Amino acid sequence: MQKKLFLFFSFLLAFSFLSAASKRSAHTEVELISEVNSIQAGVPFWVALRMQMDAGWHTYWQNPGDAGLATSITWDLPEGFTNSPIHWPVPETFESGGIVTYGFKDEIFLLTQITPAQNLSAKQEITIKAQAKWLECKELCLPGSADLYIKLLTEDGPSQLNQKSHGAFVKAREQWAQADNKTWTPSAYREAKHITLLLSSTLDPLPQVKRAYFYSIDAQIDPGSPQEFDTQGNQFILKLKQSAVPVEASNLPGILEIQTDLGSTYLRINPPIVDEPSPITLNFNQKTEITLSILGLAFLGGLVLNMMPCVFPVLGLKIMGFINRSGENRKKIILHGLIFSMGILVSFWILSGILIGLRIGGQELGWGFQLQEPNFVLILTLVLFVFALNMSGVFEIGQSTTGIGSKLKGKSGLIGSFFSGVLATLVATPCSAPFLGPALGVALTLKPLGSITLFTFIGLGLAFPYLLLSCFPSSLKFLPRSGVWMENVRKLMAFLLYASAGYLLWVLTGQVSEGQLLNIIMGLVVIALACWIYGRWVTTAKKPVTRRWIQAVVFTLILSALYLSSSREPIQWERWSPEKVATLRAQNRPIYIDFTAKWCITCQVNKKSVFSSKEVLKAFKQKGVVLLKADWTNEDPDITNALARFGRSAVPLNILYIPGQEDPFILPELLTPGIVLEALERIP
Repeated sequence: MQKKLFLFFSFLLAFSFLSAASKRSAHTEVELISEVNSIQAGVPFWVALRMQMDAGWHTYWQNPGDAGLATSITWDLPEGFTNSPIHWPVPETFESGGIVTYGFKDEIFLLTQITPAQNLSAKQEITIKAQAKWLECKELCLPGSADLYIKLLTEDGPSQLNQKSHGAFVKAREQWAQADNKTWTPSAYREAKHITLLLSSTLDPLPQVKRAYFYSIDAQIDPGSPQEFDTQGNQFILKLKQSAVPVEASNLPGILEIQTDLGSTYLRINPPIVDEPSPITLNFNQKTEITLSILGLAFLGGLVLNMMPCVFPVLGLKIMGFINRSGENRKKIILHGLIFSMGILVSFWILSGILIGLRIGGQELGWGFQLQEPNFVLILTLVLFVFALNMSGVFEIGQSTTGIGSKLKGKSGLIGSFFSGVLATLVATPCSAPFLGPALGVALTLKPLGSITLFTFIGLGLAFPYLLLSCFPSSLKFLPRSGVWMENVRKLMAFLLYASAGYLLWVLTGQVSEGQLLNIIMGLVVIALACWIYGRWVTTAKKPVTRRWIQAVVFTLILSALYLSSSREPIQWERWSPEKVATLRAQNRPIYIDFTAKWCITCQVNKKSVFSSKEVLKAFKQKGVVLLKADWTNEDPDITNALARFGRSAVPLNILYIPGQEDPFILPELLTPGIVLEALERIP
C-alpha cells in the first residue's frame, strides 16, 4: 500500500510540473522535463530543456556560426549532484545577407545527464533548478531567459521512466551524431589557410557522395566558405577554409554530414590535426590520365566559348576585323590570325600557371578566378567601357576597331591582334560552356604539365574560328564589301560592349559596398567625359600646345576617375556609455548610436549595407556626427537599461540625437543608406 501511495504522489508531482513549469518568451516556449519519475542514489538520469519556437523563428547551436548566441543552461543542483554538458542535436544551416549561422527551428530537446549524490536517502523530494538563456531570431533577434525547475522523489529501487516524456528522449537521441570508428577513420591536416579532413572507410565500394558538410564545434572553420569534397577509392576528402580569426586547437571536433544514395550519415569526429601536407589532395597528386576524349572536350568547350555571352564583346571586334582585312593580301591575314591565336594561348598559359601556383599554395580558386578580385573586375569594366565609347564614335584612335585602339597596320597592327586575343581570353574564362566543365574539372586534378596541355586545347578551340578564316581568306568573300554601313554595324556592336560592362558592374555589386559602387559609376561618367574631350578636341586641335593641354586635362580626369572608383573610407566608432552620451549632449554635438551585437544577424546585414556606404560616411563627416557603438554581444546592464528606456528589448536599435531636441530620432530595425541619410538631414 505504501509503495502505491508513493507512485501516486510521484505521478501528481510529475503532472504538476508538466502543467506549471513551462515558460514563454516573446517567440519561444521552454520547459524542463525528466525522463524518469523517480531517481536512485548514484544512478544517472536524463533531463531535457524543451524549446518550442514560433514559425519562422530559430535558436542557436553550440557554435552559432557567423552570428548568433548559443543556448546555455546554468544548473542549480542539490549538494553532491553533478551534470554533464549539453548533448546537442545536429543543427540546421541558416543564411541571411551572406551571414551563415547554425541552429534549430520548431521543437528541439537539449539533453543533459544528471548524476545524483551517492549518499542520497530514499523517499525524499529533491528540486533541480536551471536557468536557461537563449537568443531567438527571425528578422531581428531577441534574448530570452527562464528560471525552470523540476521536483523528483527518491527511492531505493530502480528509477521509473516517465512514460509521457520517454518517447521524446528517444527521438532526441536519434538526432545526435554518432561516432563510427569501425567504418570511418578520420585524420586532419593543416595546410596554409585551410584544413584537409581525410576519412578512410571500410566500405567497399564507397557509396557515391552527393553532399558533404562539416559543422565545426569550436569555430575553427569559416561557415560561409564553400567546402570542396572528393572521393578517391575508399577515402573521402573534404577541404575546409579556416576561420578569419585563428582558433588554437590540436584537434578538429565537429559533426560531418555525408549524403549518399543510401541516405544521410552524421558522424561525430575529433581527429588530431597534423601540421603537414595531407597524403592525398583534391588537386595535384592524382594520376588522372589525359585521353583523346578529354582533349576533344577541351577543344570543343573552347570552340563553344565563342557563342557565350561573355565573348560577345570580342566577337564584335573579330567581325569588324574580318571585314576590314577582306581587302588585304593573304599572308597578312594569316599572320594576323596566328598572332591573335598566340595572344589567346599565351593568356591561357599565364592564367593557368597562376591558377596552378596559387592552388599548390593552398588558395581556394577556380577557373575564372580573376573575376573574384574586385580590382581586376573594375579595370576590365573600364577597359570594355572605353572600347564601347570608341566603337560608338565618341573618340577615334586610328581607323580600325579590331585591336585595342592601335592601328592594325604593320607592327602596331600585329600588337593589336595579339591583345585582341588577350582580351578574348580575359572575358571568356569565366564562362563554363557545354563540354568545358568536365575538361576544366580534369585539368585542375592533373599535374601542372597535363593541366597546361588541357588549357592549351581550350585556347585552341577558342581561337579556331578566327584562325580558320585567316588561313582561308577566300571565305571572306561571302562578307559584304566595306562601306558606310560599316559605321552603323560598328556602333551597333558597341552595345554588346556596354552590356558586358553592365554585367561586370553587376558582378561588382556582390564585391563592394553600395557607396563604392556609386563611386565606380561616377568614375565611369568621368571616364566618358575624358573620352569625349579627347575625341572632340585632341584629334581636331591644330596647335601641338593646345593638344598637349587638352591631353593633360584628359589624363587628369582619368586619374580622378580611377581614384574615385577605388577609394574607400573606413568608419570610426567610439565606445558607448551613458556618461559619454551625457558629455556629448552637453556639448551640443549630434550623436549616432548603434545598439548592436555580434550575434545579431540583422545588425551584421546593416553593417554590410549601410555603414560601408561612401555616401553615409561622407554625411556623417559633413554633419560632424559622433558615432557611438553599444555592443551587446555580452550582457551589459547599462545597455539593457538603455534599450528598455526606448521601449526595446532587442537589437538592432539605431538612434540619432539632434542638437536642440530632447528626444532622439529612432530609426527602423532594417536600415538602408537612404534611411540613414534621410535621418541625417534632420541635423541643422
